[in-house]
Amino acid sequence: MTPNQDLSSARGELISKARGFARVECDFGAAKGKFLTESAALNPGVLFVGIEGLSARVLRANKKITRLGIPNAIVWRGWGKESLEALVPDDFLDTLHVSFPDPWPKRRHWFRRLVDPEFLEIARRKLKPSGVLRLMTDHSGYFSAMKEHLDVQGVWEEVSWVDDLLRPVTEFETIFLRTGDPIGRMAVRRRTGLTVCETVPA
Repeated sequence: MTPNQDLSSARGELISKARGFARVECDFGAAKGKFLTESAALNPGVLFVGIEGLSARVLRANKKITRLGIPNAIVWRGWGKESLEALVPDDFLDTLHVSFPDPWPKRRHWFRRLVDPEFLEIARRKLKPSGVLRLMTDHSGYFSAMKEHLDVQGVWEEVSWVDDLLRPVTEFETIFLRTGDPIGRMAVRRRTGLTVCETVPA
């Protein structure tokens, strides 16, 4: 079974679960669910949806959600940009989080990077007209490539990284803050405009 096989049927479940919530956010590459579950606990009026490629992590995250009784969080198994396409309807998300995707640092592997023009076009369609894409990476080269792709696409405008929700740190963010590695952060909104790019020393 491919990781994305059941996501088209899961879309209906997502639409149903989103009813009654003021906004919907997606954590793409949710890992073990730390950021997702803590975000949901801090912001009970928001539905947090996770997509994660490793089935063991999905199982662990959903068990934690059940154990803690968090009604506004769920994680589905999905692999690659195709999973976002399959699961999420167009014009649906208020915020899409992509935190520390694999940087594939060797040039011959750059084609494997998640954040590319094709992914950004999918993200644009899945976000509401005022929806926000939030990107984080510790790899300066990847950060520059993200910025270049956003600029070339020309359909995003700058927003402040700080918004009106309580935002916990991610697992990788915790590590890089502890080691003092710089973190590149970008927050852009689905409209024609500029991007905001910050390289934030830990």
